[in-house]
Amino acid sequence: MEEYEEYEEGGGSVNKILIVVIVLLLLAITAGCVYFFFIRKQPEEEPKGIGYAMDAGVVLSQEELDAAMAAAAENAAAGRVALLYKNGAYSDDGENFKCYIVNSARNQYDMFLTMFTDAELTDQVFLSGLIPPGSGFDEVTLSHKLEKGEHTIYVVVTQVHTDENGEESILRQVTHTMDFHVS
Repeated sequence: MEEYEEYEEGGGSVNKILIVVIVLLLLAITAGCVYFFFIRKQPEEEPKGIGYAMDAGVVLSQEELDAAMAAAAENAAAGRVALLYKNGAYSDDGENFKCYIVNSARNQYDMFLTMFTDAELTDQVFLSGLIPPGSGFDEVTLSHKLEKGEHTIYVVVTQVHTDENGEESILRQVTHTMDFHVS
């Protein structure tokens, strides 16, 4: 009886190479999908006209807040957005606050103030009318009461430019914080 030897022509190693190629191909496709959907930056949309807080940004760290405050101080030093204020505002009822907030006489433009109770600028408690240079407030009335205690209020200062046709547009914005005290 004849003995036969079993012989496969490269079948085992070809299958292993094919599996490795398929796995590498699947990994490359997965990496491409992850990049496309999660990592790649989406193009930024151009702003559509002048709107409130068009140039405002979100501050996510203490370093970014420090940089924003330094920029606000630089603007104020250059006479571009100078706000004179005493940091403390005081109230017995949580709604009417004695304070000192003035559009500096050094400014060239009117401004208005918007006050918020949160850093995200979503809980608005005060909106002023236009304040000419050299004018301001020694008292403000909030749109809703603050609880008893200490509160950090975010004051958005918006400079308004009025052109020769009487058209108004937002020129610059900076944000300051103030301490509001309710006894």
